[in-house]
Amino acid sequence: MSSKPSLRSGWILVVGLIGLCVLGTWLTSRNYRAQVLTSTRATVLENMWPESKISAQFAAGEASRMRPGMVARITVGNDKTLIPGRIFSVGTVTNAATVMISVTGDVGNAGRPAGETGKPHHYLPAGAECAVTIDMTIPREALASPSPR
Repeated sequence: MSSKPSLRSGWILVVGLIGLCVLGTWLTSRNYRAQVLTSTRATVLENMWPESKISAQFAAGEASRMRPGMVARITVGNDKTLIPGRIFSVGTVTNAATVMISVTGDVGNAGRPAGETGKPHHYLPAGAECAVTIDMTIPREALASPSPR
């Protein structure tokens, strides 16, 4: 008599867990693409520290979900240093929207030509091309509350 090997409960459990992991990864990726918006069409307007202002272009549908006070992360040129900022106004036109961002932290060496060393500066060169990322997965209430110590 030959006996047929049957599926054991361990294999069913492993395949089920792998399926759940794949589903969770897909849902996380989908949420990230929908909630983290990036504009590569941004320009430094003013370089007056601490009032550096950046203008970024987003699609009107994306900008309609943005509100003043949301956190922005800025990179200047090819430099990958993240500069903190906050949205202070959103202006919508028919197909595009201009989002004005105020720099809120020290920019360090961002915007400085490659290879140039020296003391970190507190300004961005006016007219510099930037990329702006708005992470809408963080609730505004969490950003406003002080962190526990």
